[in-house]
Amino acid sequence: MTHFLTRRIFPGPVWLHFLMLGGVLYASLAALYPEPKPVLGPPNAARLEVMADSYAKIVGGLPTEVDIERFIDLELRDELLFREALNRRLHLRDPVIDQRILRNMRFLSPDSGLEDSTLVEQGRELNMHLTDEVIRRRLLQVMTQLIIASAELSRPADSAVEAAFEARKETFREPARVSFSHVFLGEVSQGDATTVFERVQADALPPAEAIRLGRAFLSGFHFTNLSWLEVNSRLGREFSAALQALVPDEPLNTWVGPITSVYGQHLVYLASFKPEREQRIDEVADKLRWDLKAEAEKQAMENAVAEWMTGYEVKRS
Repeated sequence: MTHFLTRRIFPGPVWLHFLMLGGVLYASLAALYPEPKPVLGPPNAARLEVMADSYAKIVGGLPTEVDIERFIDLELRDELLFREALNRRLHLRDPVIDQRILRNMRFLSPDSGLEDSTLVEQGRELNMHLTDEVIRRRLLQVMTQLIIASAELSRPADSAVEAAFEARKETFREPARVSFSHVFLGEVSQGDATTVFERVQADALPPAEAIRLGRAFLSGFHFTNLSWLEVNSRLGREFSAALQALVPDEPLNTWVGPITSVYGQHLVYLASFKPEREQRIDEVADKLRWDLKAEAEKQAMENAVAEWMTGYEVKRS
């Protein structure tokens, strides 16, 4: 009777009925009891500590809770990329990694007479690709390159560059620039420096001759198109501030001073000055294209990582 009903409802041989029923049961069990996702995390505590120490040295203070969460995100992302690289067996076809394994094996067995290829295979059997930090960084680099290449990003269009310029144009400013020569007098009194200054003015000495009245200066005597930040780095903040205060009121091609720096007294010949101005789009187009390209690559990385993360059970702690 059962056989009759089965044949009436599902035509075909009985073995086909069993296959169909088995397939339905398998699909139902898979839906009710899905295979558990692989676990990603928790983050490596030693690497998080290194990040925190590096941050403290650079910033000069302990990282905040927000910083720590960012470190965790970075560590989980790197672990994800590392696993994906291993899944793609990238460690088996990278000559840089082979050379690193070979170097490690030669260090461990300096007297070994085995061929390079044999030593590399032995290194893989020892799981050197899982524990060596250089290999890890190399695989992260390769995965980053693969993600960006697979995104097939196009060159930023001119319209995108123009839009970016309009959105950021207030940030694109050419700093004020000054050109000058100086006579370095060293650590002399203000009165002695003034005496030399008066002589230079009275004789209308050009910079090439006036320099002979001073001393040698390590950074040279002639500076062209320096920003105030560059003046600051060459001659110090005190000198830069004093010269910056004089430039708007003093005519060009004249001597000013004495000006004090951390090195001593200087007489300065102002050659040219260009005030700060807004930059044109043609001056910053290359930088904008580079920025847009970097932003697109970063977005491609974030998209790939977010997609792959869904395949893991992520544990942050």
